[in-house]
Amino acid sequence: MLETLIHIVDVVNDFIWGPVALVFLGFVGIYLTVGTKFVHIRKFFSIIKDTFSSIKNDKNADTDGDLSSLQSMFVSLASVIGMGSVVGVASALISGGPGALVWMWIAAFIGMIIKYSEIILIILFREKTNDGTYVGGPALYVRKGLGARYLGETIVILMILVCLASAMIQSNVTVSNVTNLAPNLSNVIYILSALNVVAVGIVIVGGVKRIGHVAEKLIPFMSLFYIIVATIVIVINYKEIIPAIQLVFSSAFSPAEAGAGVAGYGIMKAMQYGIARGFFVSGSGQVVFTVSHAPARVKHPVEQAIFGVTEVFLVTVVCTFTALAVLTSGIDLEGQDAATIVAKVFGDISPILGVAVGIATILFAYSTVIGLGYVGETQLSTIIDRKKARIYRYVFLVAVFVGGIGGLKAIWDLTDVFLGLVMFVNLIVMLLLSNKIFKASNEFWGLDNSNGMSAGCSKNKNK
Repeated sequence: MLETLIHIVDVVNDFIWGPVALVFLGFVGIYLTVGTKFVHIRKFFSIIKDTFSSIKNDKNADTDGDLSSLQSMFVSLASVIGMGSVVGVASALISGGPGALVWMWIAAFIGMIIKYSEIILIILFREKTNDGTYVGGPALYVRKGLGARYLGETIVILMILVCLASAMIQSNVTVSNVTNLAPNLSNVIYILSALNVVAVGIVIVGGVKRIGHVAEKLIPFMSLFYIIVATIVIVINYKEIIPAIQLVFSSAFSPAEAGAGVAGYGIMKAMQYGIARGFFVSGSGQVVFTVSHAPARVKHPVEQAIFGVTEVFLVTVVCTFTALAVLTSGIDLEGQDAATIVAKVFGDISPILGVAVGIATILFAYSTVIGLGYVGETQLSTIIDRKKARIYRYVFLVAVFVGGIGGLKAIWDLTDVFLGLVMFVNLIVMLLLSNKIFKASNEFWGLDNSNGMSAGCSKNKNK
């Protein structure tokens, strides 16, 4: 029975993350790009500049909301910049070859406009709760935008399952890496898991503002720390940088080169695994990893949507450093374990670097868990009373503990199924509501000649 269930899960995953699905993702990305008049391409440098300028100046500090735009982005990044940026990238390289990195970049390019569009819907249809906080997500924009209440609630239930399952996986990663760094602690995993629960609980029980403050400090630190360590590995292997980059591009588009020195990869494999992992890592289209933007203090949905573009860009930077560190090491990709290959690459150069990547992995996993804690509770509060929804945080902490003490490989595949289902239903909803997305975006940037532009938006037109 169990084997049959596992087989069904594998079949569903092959379809959800297979070629047909990737074509659909590409179609949605192109459609949204055309409908928003290529805004993430034409305004890319302006968007990056504007989002980073908010580090020093929160222009909407006096606007209604719970978090600054930057804090909301970091809470969202806490959910996506975790293990996907390490294990996800390694998995793409092992399964699709070096050329998968190019297709991850392409997926990121498409993912920018999808996440941008998601955030517009989230802010456009968000609600203020009785306790003064803002929530947003599919339950609200499906109900308000399409009048399909039960469809939105179904998406939320799937999202909650994703959050619980992912929290178990990431907690297992946290405890496993602690015991790898300190093998003597392998006999006290129950205590380690309990300590992890305490560390997570202190943050998520404090609500969205505490999560925002922690994410604002933790995400930049751990990302910069990891990039510095990865840069050291790349610099040490500097002679391999040019050959690695050449191999990345040649194996992405040439059947002959794709098989050179690796396990006979083909262009289709590079494309399939690169795009699939690229979307998985950025969280684009998978509204689970975007609803954290709902509490942002903004006057217009697009003011927050541009942070989605920056978010995908930052995740892609981290992913690129992971890929280059692996490829410049010269390690044979065939037969490697995605969960350990990065640590092996760093550790082979120096035990200190091995410890450093272990610490970075723990921080990545921890940040993902606190992000998921926020997402699950707030989404549950969009379909049931907010006070009753608080029970989620305690169920969540139980899942964190169970994940820390058990090996949960099968849950990876099941999580992919839930996440894939959320993504496809959400993308269809986005297509149905695309007129709302296009109107909000084009009005903001002054591109909607038929509807004009509000005075408030005109100030942002020439940024």
